[in-house]
Amino acid sequence: MLSGGLTAALTVSLVGCAAGSSASSSAGSLDNVVVAVGALPDSLTPAPWGGSASHVVLSGLGSQLLEYKTDASGGQSCPATSVGVSGRLAESVEPTADGTGVVVALRSLTSQFGNTLSAEDVRWSLEIGMKRQPVMAGTLKSSGFNVDDLVKVIDPRTVQLNTTGMNSFTVESLQNNLFYIHDSTEAKKHVTADDPTANNWLSKNLADYSGWDLEEFSPGTSLTVTADPDWGGERGAVRRVVVKAVPNTATRSQLVESGEVQVGNGFDYDQYKSLEGAPGVAVINCPSQTRDTMMFNTKTGPLAEEKVRQAISMAIDREALVKGAYAGYGEAAGSIFPMVEGSASYKFDTEGAKKLLAEAGYANGFPLTLTYSTTRPGPVAAKSSVLIQSMLKEIGIDVELKNVASTTDFSTALLDGRYQAALYAEPIVIADPAFYSYAFYVTGAPSNSTGWSDSEFDKTRIELAATPLDEAEKRTDLLNKMTSRVDAGAPILSLVETRGMLVAKEGLPGAAPLTNGQIYFNALGR
Repeated sequence: MLSGGLTAALTVSLVGCAAGSSASSSAGSLDNVVVAVGALPDSLTPAPWGGSASHVVLSGLGSQLLEYKTDASGGQSCPATSVGVSGRLAESVEPTADGTGVVVALRSLTSQFGNTLSAEDVRWSLEIGMKRQPVMAGTLKSSGFNVDDLVKVIDPRTVQLNTTGMNSFTVESLQNNLFYIHDSTEAKKHVTADDPTANNWLSKNLADYSGWDLEEFSPGTSLTVTADPDWGGERGAVRRVVVKAVPNTATRSQLVESGEVQVGNGFDYDQYKSLEGAPGVAVINCPSQTRDTMMFNTKTGPLAEEKVRQAISMAIDREALVKGAYAGYGEAAGSIFPMVEGSASYKFDTEGAKKLLAEAGYANGFPLTLTYSTTRPGPVAAKSSVLIQSMLKEIGIDVELKNVASTTDFSTALLDGRYQAALYAEPIVIADPAFYSYAFYVTGAPSNSTGWSDSEFDKTRIELAATPLDEAEKRTDLLNKMTSRVDAGAPILSLVETRGMLVAKEGLPGAAPLTNGQIYFNALGR
């Protein structure tokens, strides 16, 4: 599968990308930043996974080998959406000449306990990561890594991550939040027979290479970190970050307007609109590949019928959703995947939807439970769910709305397949479509809880993953083929292609969402 062109495309030179130590003075005297979010997770590790709440913490702290590149302009400008990566803990990353692995050279960084980042940290963290969070093993495997023999230690500062067949997102995947690197020297002190991964201790304590000392963590409520002066990496002028869970969006908005909060996200879209005129406040509105979606459990009942799922898609007026629930932000989805438009089942057609239901044997409709959470896809779900309920009533489907308040409970229910239909968001964990078309759609994929399976889709996605990024025309053709298969099966519907949005204190550098939609604490004030 590995061609010479793919090898060249995967080579990443990271020397000098983030070496040294600097503190920008552009943030003035703003040493302390308060971030208000809708929810915080119960753990500082990926287990248990808290959905978007875990993204906030793990992206913010940032103890991964790589990160998505941002443009050099800094400030509050939007970084270009790309699949390009640069070094976070890694100094350089390069595939081997024979395609059997990826060699990672590590930067000289220290943990909160004074230990130096080492090859053993990488080996231990990735091995225990697969044990504590099984989805991680599936993600590594889909990225081309050999999960049965993953890490070869070359020397104390260099490792080889072994592969079974590299693909277009093998290197890119190393920025994934799940692939979190801990200080193994300290963490191993807390391993027990009942907790061989030390997750009980790590979930409430920081032993990593993020550059932050933990001041306070109240699960689900608040997180406070202060800059570690001995870390050795590059950061902005901000020296203390307080992250608070403020579930009420009106309260979050008031805190931003009053200046008590310097960064906030997860607002109702009409609140973003009103905050655009607030003095001293900047609304950051960036391009995004994230989609808000509707997932179906296709294993039993009416939703096992393909025509029923297509009918639901045709009954949803996506333009009305954008105007009514999203205050005009975002675009009505034209197919399951971004950048592909015009799928037949995405054309709003109430009469056509009724006809399909009748053909499937449900001319009189049926009851449907629609599960959602205002933690993910966000507060917009409270409005979009009601609009969808009304739209589906027009074709005879009686929708009962079920709100799950806990982000952890909601994510767990979706992964376990304990839903009939659910509103969801698919944040871009890995921006290459060869990955995001894998996680929820490929037969047996770790996040595929819908039960949908299509061998032709699976085959085409493998071909896409083996096609180098610089063969853009071929990759587009393959993505179009995959889109047609998913939209015909309709196990998941894209509703709205959303924007990357947050609100920040005017003039605060580094307060812009990255490709994965989150901010990086070390970028604040830089």
